[in-house]
Amino acid sequence: MTIKSIYSFGCAAFASTIVAASLGGCFSERVAGSTAGSAAELCGGTQPNVVRIRNFAFGPGELRVRPGTRVIFANCDAVQHTSTSDAIEGWDSGLITPNTTFEHTFTQAGRFPYHCEPHPSMKGTIVVE
Repeated sequence: MTIKSIYSFGCAAFASTIVAASLGGCFSERVAGSTAGSAAELCGGTQPNVVRIRNFAFGPGELRVRPGTRVIFANCDAVQHTSTSDAIEGWDSGLITPNTTFEHTFTQAGRFPYHCEPHPSMKGTIVVE
């Protein structure tokens, strides 16, 4: 590899990083592969503020956090799921494909029940206190 190729590759990598960071600001709620680690890492770990979707269930079923906390929903299942607020004005992740994540920041205190659209028996609650 020549110096020119290395320089060109480095510039392309830097530009890609800038574009990705810019788009991240536009889509702050939905992130595939969170900054806290990949979905695979999150599915096997014990990181705080992570709801793991596994075996058609949200785990933990109730998560307690402080205002301003970013909660990561990691799809550890083999099928698509959603994290959809029960409130009309709440959040909706859209379909979260296997091995990807969705993030939502909870800014106000309260109880926030949610469910999975394709699998309505899947339910959970975020408690912000």
